[in-house]
Amino acid sequence: MPDRPVFLVKYDGHACVLNSRMLELLPPSVRGLRGFHADSGELNQEACFAAIDFVTRHVSLLRLLRNLVGGVDRMAARGIGMMHAVEGVGFPRDLDVDLVRFFARGLRGGFQTRLFFQTLEVAKVKRRGLLRVGGCFAAALDGCFGSKDAALGEAYGDEPNNRGVLFYDDARLVAFAKEANRAGLQIELHAIGDAAFDQAVRALAAALEDAPRADHRHTVIHACLPTERGLDLCARHGIALAIQPAFLDWSLEPLDYLERILGGRARRISPLREMADRGIVMSGGSDAPCTLPDPIAGIHAACNHYEPGQSLRVEEALKLFTYNAAWTSFDEKERGSLEAGKVADLAILDRNPLTVETGRLRELKVERLLLRGRPHRPGQGLASLALGGITGFGRGPGSSI
Repeated sequence: MPDRPVFLVKYDGHACVLNSRMLELLPPSVRGLRGFHADSGELNQEACFAAIDFVTRHVSLLRLLRNLVGGVDRMAARGIGMMHAVEGVGFPRDLDVDLVRFFARGLRGGFQTRLFFQTLEVAKVKRRGLLRVGGCFAAALDGCFGSKDAALGEAYGDEPNNRGVLFYDDARLVAFAKEANRAGLQIELHAIGDAAFDQAVRALAAALEDAPRADHRHTVIHACLPTERGLDLCARHGIALAIQPAFLDWSLEPLDYLERILGGRARRISPLREMADRGIVMSGGSDAPCTLPDPIAGIHAACNHYEPGQSLRVEEALKLFTYNAAWTSFDEKERGSLEAGKVADLAILDRNPLTVETGRLRELKVERLLLRGRPHRPGQGLASLALGGITGFGRGPGSSI
């Protein structure tokens, strides 16, 4: 389509391809960023993030709100009653952060949103009275395996001069982590490769040694290729891991591809049993849209690791997506388990997962989702969403966001 701008995002969210017409529309500043390739139209690293920012801000507010409502309904159909949303992409004055705050207050029926602001600018988070900082994009320390820019300690097996990319030096990251930790914020950092994982853990450990906190809930997202040294630091400092087990059974990056680019290191990806045995708290997620938000798919993958010795027991895998997910956002006193006095949020399955053969866990179906004890009703209208958002937006963020 030579006369229309075309923008395609790669499945992992860390690369994109633009046609010539789209490249012409980008701000000139993007051309000077790392990862800009005018000859092929492929953009990686900072150039990719800048292009996503540019395109995202051209989506209409009405369409965004409709997409958000539709997204909640699709997640609810999979038994999800709370999402951890990472925002801070593409909107002037970070309006997407405020849009999700508005949206979260306007939702009816008990669906919950916990917002992570993807930035290293602590002042922005404090101005909004938010409780959490980090995620991916501005809080990503490296790229991913699909673009071979996840930061590694040793080179990629098929590219001997390539160790991936670290977006920040240690000094910058440690300064951010110390500032955010002193401010009482919860920190989450994206790290795929082993070099990025070690950098993330070092920064969080340095922040906690600078200003110790007993219950910080700082977290490394993904932790796909952790090191023994880094896992020891996580266990020592109470650093949690937000993992995506569905990556272990992902057709877009199958094991034979990972073995081709990583060699024997591929067998070290997401060592769930090792993490659990160290006492590290792991929560389960999807990294949507990289894998679809589907806890059952994640539970299946966690119990059927391609290295069988790294698989979790079914009850452990269930906990990743229930209690531990609630714990990760300080919600475990109200949600995440069936106990007297807690909010009656529960997904009703067609069978008991504890009696299903582990190799068939993906066949489980969600029959109903109850939020606050009542069935979730899809299809909220934009008028009621706006009314709820307007009436609730001036109250301050509180623990509900």
